Amino acid sequence: MARTLNDIQQSILDKKTHTVELGLKVLTTNEQSTLTDLTSTSKVAIWRLWVYIVAFAIWTLEKLFDIHIMETDKKIAENEIHNFLWYKKKALLFQYGYALVSQTDYYNNSDIEVSEILKSKIIKHVAVIRKIINGHGFLELKLAKEENGQLVPLTTPEMEAFKAYMFLVADAGTYIQYISLPHDSLKLVLEIQYDPQILWQDGTRKDGTDNTPVINAINEFLYTLEFNGELILTKLTDYLQNVEGVKIPKIRETYSKYGNFDYEIIDETYIARAGYMRLDLDNTIINYIPREL
Repeated sequence: MARTLNDIQQSILDKKTHTVELGLKVLTTNEQSTLTDLTSTSKVAIWRLWVYIVAFAIWTLEKLFDIHIMETDKKIAENEIHNFLWYKKKALLFQYGYALVSQTDYYNNSDIEVSEILKSKIIKHVAVIRKIINGHGFLELKLAKEENGQLVPLTTPEMEAFKAYMFLVADAGTYIQYISLPHDSLKLVLEIQYDPQILWQDGTRKDGTDNTPVINAINEFLYTLEFNGELILTKLTDYLQNVEGVKIPKIRETYSKYGNFDYEIIDETYIARAGYMRLDLDNTIINYIPREL
């Protein structure tokens, strides 16, 4: 961004003041003496007029650089490929409670505090999926925000605002299906062979630092899954293997459900309809078996 004309003039004056102190070898003794003699504070002093002329030329050049950058950014934006990543980026840029600049796809945040901008960007997780039904293709956007460290769906007013925003920024004629649902539920039947030196028979740590290390590990694993990513039971088993005190974790049964549907068996992999999952603690069974070896 171009500096102000006054800033440029002042930087030249400051440089002139310190030139002798710097002992620049490019200046002769007479030239350094001449600089020292330039002490007039009159705005119409010849040397000050030259400072103004040079400063104005530099300021003009910097303004031209700004214009060039703006034109280049505009051309890049106009030629940006509208692929899945583009739609995801646009979704994450949505600011709840604010309107786009008229006839554009961006916000004017010049008078808004950074903290308010970040607060307005409520969408934290997005997945873009191409679907085809009866020969007709469309995009499905799965969305979630975060509250208290948990993924949660958008409220009805938030979804309405987001749809209005996407109507303005998305490609004309593109049909988009929007999904923001409560979490899918995961029910497990586990057998945990544990080290009696570390864990009690109920899975709590004997040093008192963690009452539910296995459950905490499962929750951490689910949270760190990529949004709309694939749950792979083998990877969950490997993750539990890293819990201190767990010798051999075995997943005996796995079930999932979303909405009001019944639980269904998961064989090895599962992608949550909502894009994210939570452990159903009330229906999960963990059998702890001591392992002496």
